[in-house]
Amino acid sequence: MRNQENARNLRSQINLYFDNALSQEEQSSLLNQVDSDPRCSKMFKKEKTFRDYIKNNVKRSSVSPDLIQSIRDSIRIV
Repeated sequence: MRNQENARNLRSQINLYFDNALSQEEQSSLLNQVDSDPRCSKMFKKEKTFRDYIKNNVKRSSVSPDLIQSIRDSIRIV
């Protein structure tokens, strides 16, 4: 049970790292852990690979300026 909690905390730290939500000290601590713990390194690489895949393969649809203006106009009316 403790092991699952540690894994959850590690996943959370890794996600915060990739979201740029860790302090410099926390980033450094996590990267040291990644360098010294093969299990942590595997989790880190898996998350990085996943995020890189999403970034490179999922494209956002572009929105026309007319649609943006229409939404703005609708918001002003309400």
